[in-house]
Amino acid sequence: MFNRRLIIFIALLALTFGTLWWNWRSPIGESLQTEQSILSAARYSQNLNGSWDQFSSLRQAWTTEYEPQLGKLDKLLLTDGSPITLPSSERISVVAKRFQIPGEWSSRTMLLTFNGVQGHATVYLNGIASSQKVGEFEGSGGADGFEIPAKAFRYGEDNILIVELAGSTGQRTMLLGFDWPKSGKITGNIRLDAVVETTLMTPQVDVSWQETTAQIIVKTYLQHHGFAQVGPWTIYGVLSDGSAGIAEQTLTVNAQEGTDNQPVILTFSVPNARRWTMQTPFLYQLYITVTNSKGDLDDLALPLGLRSIALTSGEWVLNDQVIPIKGEALTVREESCLRHTGQLESWLKSEQQKGINLVYFIGQIPDELWLQAADRVGMGVWAELPVELIPSNRLPQPNVFQKVVAEKMLHPSLWAWTVGKGLDTDDLAQTYFRQAVKEVQPNLAFVIKTTSAVLPGLSAEQAINIQGNKLQGVWGEVTTENPTTLSAGWVQEPFVAGIWSLLMIFLVWMNIRSVTWRYKEISERKPRRRLRNAWFWNGLFVFARQGMLAGLVTSGIFRIPIDVNPWLAHLWPGIDLLQAQSPWLIWAMLSVLFMLIRMLQVGVAAPHMPDVPHSVALVYWLERRYYFAVFISIGWALLPWGVPFYTLIPGYFFLVFLFLPIRIRDIRRIGGHYRVFLWVPGIIACVLFFWASFHYADWIYLWHTLRP
Repeated sequence: MFNRRLIIFIALLALTFGTLWWNWRSPIGESLQTEQSILSAARYSQNLNGSWDQFSSLRQAWTTEYEPQLGKLDKLLLTDGSPITLPSSERISVVAKRFQIPGEWSSRTMLLTFNGVQGHATVYLNGIASSQKVGEFEGSGGADGFEIPAKAFRYGEDNILIVELAGSTGQRTMLLGFDWPKSGKITGNIRLDAVVETTLMTPQVDVSWQETTAQIIVKTYLQHHGFAQVGPWTIYGVLSDGSAGIAEQTLTVNAQEGTDNQPVILTFSVPNARRWTMQTPFLYQLYITVTNSKGDLDDLALPLGLRSIALTSGEWVLNDQVIPIKGEALTVREESCLRHTGQLESWLKSEQQKGINLVYFIGQIPDELWLQAADRVGMGVWAELPVELIPSNRLPQPNVFQKVVAEKMLHPSLWAWTVGKGLDTDDLAQTYFRQAVKEVQPNLAFVIKTTSAVLPGLSAEQAINIQGNKLQGVWGEVTTENPTTLSAGWVQEPFVAGIWSLLMIFLVWMNIRSVTWRYKEISERKPRRRLRNAWFWNGLFVFARQGMLAGLVTSGIFRIPIDVNPWLAHLWPGIDLLQAQSPWLIWAMLSVLFMLIRMLQVGVAAPHMPDVPHSVALVYWLERRYYFAVFISIGWALLPWGVPFYTLIPGYFFLVFLFLPIRIRDIRRIGGHYRVFLWVPGIIACVLFFWASFHYADWIYLWHTLRP
């Protein structure tokens, strides 16, 4: 079985796979503008946005960035990375950046903060060993950070920061989810702060109303870094209307043993408070400072809008007034295009002039740039938690989103959250819904359904059915672009299919014209010329048929519609990645792979056949029962004239099973057993069954979703 021809096909498969890997490319993204949510005048800060180098692995990043400066090697083609501007909408695996920090920072603790990370991030500083890993986190679109000891940096020379991204939890836990591709996104601000030993953490704000008086409760934490805690600390908070302070409070916090985080609660009472409305989006300014007897200082400053939002009898009530919702939804691609330009405020104002009062962000948590612009303009925002098409036994605990929810809810423009899309209705899902609704309060909470099933525990107004390109209820409607069925496409496919169809028609004709030969002639040592010609045309048809199958699979890959339903985010990034590759290379690799599988199938069976025929000759003899493939190739060529693509591959397998009794009869007539030809397909089927068994929860979920 393992003769020279088989080795040749294995080498060809390695060559085509290697060529595809060499020419592998990622979908091109766009650089994104972003903005910082909270400002501090007391911290040394360095913005790490901008130019980074992109790599496929940690080793490649470190070899390219560090070893050349040691004089070990120059940047080679195999190790050199490609430039990328972060933040970006492009998926990345590994990125690296060189930067320097001044010596006066060495007396402070460093805080490294990433905003808008989607995926599992592992961060290294000046190396890729485990001891040089400075942080690891699962990003869901908010702010994630960690502290780095000052001694980990090099002062007066280059530091190399390396970030490795893998697939997000949503990608892994979703319906039929998996780890590939091992990449993620960084769509927000990247910042390095040098801070004193005690700092203020991002606050949470709760606003309650007693007629026209606003009661504002600000909860934050004192975070202590290192071992030297010099207390007590004085916390001073002031609320300003832009011209003068209108409310203030001072607290003293004493040191506590064994804790690095101490809670701080500030309360402000504002009589005749100005509400944030769509017509007059007024923003107060909140300032908080912390000092100690040593003179250390940390502070935070952020805008604050005061408003109330509620759902009453199915209608949205803003500041005790019903507002009919007329919203527009943005897909990930549309949001990236708008944020690339940075003209968000002017775009929001133009939408307001059209009567739009809410923007829905599909499959994403809006960046600070959007929320701050919406705060200033007076536009409502509806965001989503990354919980979509997930079987119930893999649903996350809603408290994992507590940090990002609290961070985004500082913005008065954020009115509502979608806490889940396309989920099941069992007890686990209901428990998740109840907990998630509490997590996003006092903002509104909704669930988007893909079926008409009733969701116990939620009101009818909170469970919304997708209606084409609309979400609609008593409260109003949110619309998006009409669903698109376009994909990347294989531009040259009509030409390829036409030529391949003519080739297969020609080969069938030449095979019919050739001499009919019998099984016993396989072993002919000196075959006549007519027999050699028959073998030649049989062999060419084998290659043509496998090439046709590879072409159909390649065509199917490039026909998969992206975002066919705009309300369901594009959850399978591997499709985007495949469609960014060369269809010619994919076609070539699949052709060799299918031919190799056919050779293995027949090669395993050949020793069990009468007279132990040569594997290649047996392949040629069996091919005379596959001439029906020419009709499938003609259908492939007729796709531009309206032949449905989905009929081709099922039609091929239908014909394979239709002619199965004839093939079995041929084998039995010569004294063989057809079951030996099922060994290789059986192994493949067992592998697929083994894979499917790991996704039993997904099949149960699909059953519940698809049944009426």
